[in-house]
Amino acid sequence: MQQQRSEGGVQNLTPKNANPLLDLSPREKEVLGLVALGMGNEEIGKRLFISPKTVKNYVTRIRRKLGLENRTQVALYALRKGLVDIDETNF
Repeated sequence: MQQQRSEGGVQNLTPKNANPLLDLSPREKEVLGLVALGMGNEEIGKRLFISPKTVKNYVTRIRRKLGLENRTQVALYALRKGLVDIDETNF
């Protein structure tokens, strides 16, 4: 484990989990897949029977856990990791 000294003590540089997908809850993974399919918060909310605000909260937690800055990066991450197959979607 790599460490670095700072004013506040020793800081851990090794990620907590080498595969951040393992840090996501099943619901977060579900939301992640729907974001990758291009769905908005309202559409995701209707599909999952939750409010658009709750969807927004999930997307924020997903972004933070994966170290991403925006919704587009979230969608690209899911596509690159093969979490969704865009050829088999029914819009």
